[in-house]
Amino acid sequence: MSAALFMVSLVVPDMDDAIAHYTRDWGFALAQDSRHSSGHRWVEIDPGSGARLRLVEARSDTDQAVIGNQAGNTVAFFLRIADFHQTIDRWSKTPIKLLEAPRDEAYGRVAVVADAYGNRWDIFDKAYKATA
Repeated sequence: MSAALFMVSLVVPDMDDAIAHYTRDWGFALAQDSRHSSGHRWVEIDPGSGARLRLVEARSDTDQAVIGNQAGNTVAFFLRIADFHQTIDRWSKTPIKLLEAPRDEAYGRVAVVADAYGNRWDIFDKAYKATA
C-alpha cells in the first residue's frame, strides 16, 4: 500500500485567532479558508512542506477540553526548520513558548516549544536524521 499523511486536525478555541497565530507568529501560510459542505469553516494551514494543519474550532465542552492537550502529555507535532537559531530567536518574541532550550542529540539539534494553546512541538534543525 502506498499512503502519505497529508493533514492533521488541530482543535482551537477561536478560528480567526488561530489563523493569526499560525501565520503571523509561526510564519506558516494560510492554504485554505472556505466553507465545507457541512457548513463548517474549513481552514488549512501549510507549514511549508509535508502535512497541513486543519484548524477545527471547538464547539463543545469535549472539544474545549483537548485544546492544548491534543496528544496528552506528549509532544503532538514535529517540525524540521532550516534556520533553526534565527527561528527560535524570532519565536521568543511571540506567544510561542520555549519549553526546553535547544540541545544536541544523536539525531540532531532539537528544542521543545508550545504554541499559544499549549500544544507541544519538537523543533528540529534541518539536519535531523531519524534513528532506530
